[in-house]
Amino acid sequence: MSKENNLLFIPLGGCSEIGMNMYVYGYQDGNNIDYILVDAGVTFPNPEYNPGVDLIMPDTSFVEDNLSKFKAIFITHAHEDHIGSLTHLFEYIEAPIYCGKFTSLIAKSKIDRGGGNSNLVKIAPHYPKFIKVGSFKVGFVNISHSIPEASGLIIETPCSRVFHSGDFKIDYSPVLGKPFNKKILSEIGKKGINTLVCDSTNVFNDHQGRSESNLFDNFVNLFKKVKGIVVATTFASNLARLKTLASAANRTGRSLVVLGRAMNNMINYGKESGILKDFPDILSPRDAKLVPKNHLLVLASGSQGEPRAASAQLARESYMGFTIGKDDVFLFSSKTIPGNEIRVSYIIDQLERRGVEVVEDKNGLYHVSGHANKPDLNIFHNLISPDLIIPMHGEYRHLKEHERIAKQSGIQTLLVENGDVAQISDSSNAAVIDKIDSGRIFLDGSVLIDEQEGVISERKKLMYNGLLNVSILVNEIKPYFNFEMDLIGISTTVDFKKEILIHLENELNYSFGNNKTKKLQNIESYYLESEVRRILNKFLKSEIGKKPHISICIHRMDII
Repeated sequence: MSKENNLLFIPLGGCSEIGMNMYVYGYQDGNNIDYILVDAGVTFPNPEYNPGVDLIMPDTSFVEDNLSKFKAIFITHAHEDHIGSLTHLFEYIEAPIYCGKFTSLIAKSKIDRGGGNSNLVKIAPHYPKFIKVGSFKVGFVNISHSIPEASGLIIETPCSRVFHSGDFKIDYSPVLGKPFNKKILSEIGKKGINTLVCDSTNVFNDHQGRSESNLFDNFVNLFKKVKGIVVATTFASNLARLKTLASAANRTGRSLVVLGRAMNNMINYGKESGILKDFPDILSPRDAKLVPKNHLLVLASGSQGEPRAASAQLARESYMGFTIGKDDVFLFSSKTIPGNEIRVSYIIDQLERRGVEVVEDKNGLYHVSGHANKPDLNIFHNLISPDLIIPMHGEYRHLKEHERIAKQSGIQTLLVENGDVAQISDSSNAAVIDKIDSGRIFLDGSVLIDEQEGVISERKKLMYNGLLNVSILVNEIKPYFNFEMDLIGISTTVDFKKEILIHLENELNYSFGNNKTKKLQNIESYYLESEVRRILNKFLKSEIGKKPHISICIHRMDII
């Protein structure tokens, strides 16, 4: 890297996928460099590709190697893909963590669970006030999204000015929080923005974005028609949606009960922070059972098909004494995140079997996105009027499409992927100048493992091909082999198991010839293991079309 004065942009996550947001900004002044971190998110595993994994987060080796140079962490909002890794990765960072009041409650809870120092969490003032850390001045700008207190960041250094959009949408009448403010954003743009690092999630949607407030009447009309219980599920963090649903229930004479820890926690955080006001009273599950079914709305967690969440348990049988069936309606007021389709489809199927009417948001009546569509991105580009746009928060195809529409407006772009080190001091000469090691860390139970360790690839092989345990007893006095074999997850029969053992014994006898005493006394265990593995792999591939994971244990004994 050059030792000149530089502003560096280094995404550790979020510039090759939707989610797992983690971005490093570095200001280099000769031999000295200061870093700040923007967001610390996770993504959720696809069971087909990451079996048994609980969460996926960016590899933070770069952060760990430069701890003393990190002056602060800035969290744009409290969605898991921006804040989720605080629990697991940052107990060793002693830099302050700046965020909004609502976000701070969630951040402190996560850090406490991870054993870190939650006193590092600081409530950030809003623009036009700035936070000075090292060579950086950072301002929090209110911006609309699907969670309270979402913020874009103005990042100022001696050589450049950046606007980091975070996740945003254009909503002039949100149910919670401040509306999208064109005036403030335009003023920020007029003062000069060298680089806009911008959300790309909905870049393929050509329709104008819609406001959260558009949904209220649709909920009221639906609730009036239902003869039984209405169960509604959405993202637990979408407090505006929860308030809209609760207000519609109140308008139609339905009492409210909330099922699911995550959703109850979010509502409590909203009330504690002062954001969630005038929220209708919530009945306890015990009291709610006394209410007639046609006078009840149940808000249930688990919109993404999480198997232990309230929605999944209601679909299977019951949850906290609640059961649903004929005349009841189950409403999905959410979008299914790619990768969760099978789980959500399973819940819908179970509900249909119970006679529940399932209402999905196929026509946009019951859900609006929290991200800017293509027309909204163009409006945002014009307001900020940057010299350079770096697309973020997207897969490669999203970043390329965002780059295309920016170029159509005559704005210079730079495509940056995870691990790239981009120099963005001079927008006209911005370029990727280096590469750092980047990757993913898996939370596997309570253990963090590197994706390169091979644990997950071994687990996938077990999942698809099964396990064959082989125990071999070698008697070196009276030379013979004795085998025990256990097949797990392999389609077979008792006769086939015997056939495997006979084949193995015959092949080994052939391999070691007649002078077995000498051979067995001298053969190394690793060679015997290699021969057994070769024989079994070839035979099983031929007979059943699979190569199971083979575990071999060799016991040597001298028995007369």
